[in-house]
Amino acid sequence: MVNSKKVVPIIGVVLVIVVLFSVFGTPRYQSIKVKNEKFEGLESKLKAEVNTSTEIDIKELTNFDWDECYVFTPYCSSKEIYEKVGTEWTAYKTFIGFLMFHGIENEIVDDYQQLIVFKKDSKVILSERYSINQLPIIFKLDNYKFTSNNAKFIVTVAKQYDEGKIKELVLRK
Repeated sequence: MVNSKKVVPIIGVVLVIVVLFSVFGTPRYQSIKVKNEKFEGLESKLKAEVNTSTEIDIKELTNFDWDECYVFTPYCSSKEIYEKVGTEWTAYKTFIGFLMFHGIENEIVDDYQQLIVFKKDSKVILSERYSINQLPIIFKLDNYKFTSNNAKFIVTVAKQYDEGKIKELVLRK
């Protein structure tokens, strides 16, 4: 017969381990986890600049260091995005969310969505999916990428959208 005095502490320890694991996850999860707290400031600066300027420098609008930026258009798969960026990342705050949705987390499945990804030293430091209704900007890029050394854009009105509310950012060469 099993001694109930021994079983209760073992179940308690197992439950604590399961809870800790579900919150903190594995070392891999911790190493690819990104905090997206800097996007709101960049978003508001971009909105203001595209409405008042004909040229902008994204590097001057960011308050963090970065080397490369990628902007993905609608209907890019996570696999394609990870291949272009050269690494995987997650913005899920919990390991359970990561386990459940990482395979589709960064897919862009809407005509009005874009995904912007900033990297520093080969690590993603900011990743945000945004709607062009939220941030009325479309980046026109070759190969989805620009660098901090070449982040100057010409601002024009996107012709494919009515009323000129959406701006296109074309990389200066």
